[in-house]
Amino acid sequence: MRRRLSMTLVSTAVGLALLSVFVGPAEASDPVKCEQTNRFTNSCLVQAIEPSTPSRPVTDISTGEGPRGEEPVEKKPSGATGPGSPCIWKAEAWYSAGDSSPVPCTSEHGVWSNDWNCYVSRGPVDPQPPATASEWDGHSPGDGAIYGCYNVAGGLRGTMWLAEPPNATDAGPTPGEVAQIAVERMNLRAVEIGMSPAPNGPGVVALPTWLWVQDPGEQTFGPVTRTASAGSVTVTATARVERIVWDMGDGTQVVCAGPGTPYEPRFDRSESPDCGHTYTRESGYQPGQEYTVTATSEWVVEWEGAGQSGSLDVEDLSSSVQVSVGEAQVLVN
Repeated sequence: MRRRLSMTLVSTAVGLALLSVFVGPAEASDPVKCEQTNRFTNSCLVQAIEPSTPSRPVTDISTGEGPRGEEPVEKKPSGATGPGSPCIWKAEAWYSAGDSSPVPCTSEHGVWSNDWNCYVSRGPVDPQPPATASEWDGHSPGDGAIYGCYNVAGGLRGTMWLAEPPNATDAGPTPGEVAQIAVERMNLRAVEIGMSPAPNGPGVVALPTWLWVQDPGEQTFGPVTRTASAGSVTVTATARVERIVWDMGDGTQVVCAGPGTPYEPRFDRSESPDCGHTYTRESGYQPGQEYTVTATSEWVVEWEGAGQSGSLDVEDLSSSVQVSVGEAQVLVN
């Protein structure tokens, strides 16, 4: 597509602003105050936030029931909110400082073009300009055609020469697709497991086992932020671990919302304050006479760009270690 645009008529472009506000939890008796409204519809914009997942529920994998009345481990809900619109209107510098908003990819005025920042008419303007008109940009009538360029309000901005009619499938990548590129640049990794007793070391039935993430950092626990661009869309994505599901190898799972607390000798035989487990059976009946402990980190990714925001599902990452658990031996004289 040639980039020359002949301006025949200029009208004021109208920005489509997408605004959102986060409203925290309130008592049932508290009136809900509208912090922000849509300036076009005058409706109140509110986003609800679900409460975070509680830490350390334990589940029997074979039955799906939690011992001691604890809730079973729930499957991580989908974190995807949709890819967003690939059609982006960018405000002219004289109108607004770098604002952009999604627009419908088609309208009564034509097909949206991110390159031209306007709706391109589906058919040539009628009548076509004379062969000597500058809009032809060196082409002859019959070699392509002259099309109209309409702003978001439907006003004619100008005309342009195109070899072929516009196609709605040429809109470009969605913000969600660009966010995927940003996630790939994060190089996310599974956590390194910390345990007491130490991995590959001996443990004892009925004594607390502490669980934690060794040296949690950007790539293993987050948050980590990266920016990516494709076409006319630029997106910034931030990823963080929402929770870690520990499969203890004995038929139970432990879910921890944080990285856990590293064990220190001063803690003696106390339980972990935030992420731990107690084995009730020795591991001698297992293959290799060891339990396989697997830590699966579940990531959430939030992105924003091109006047939009959303979230992505990303693949869970896992790492495993072996631990031997035996019965305590008591000597009686």
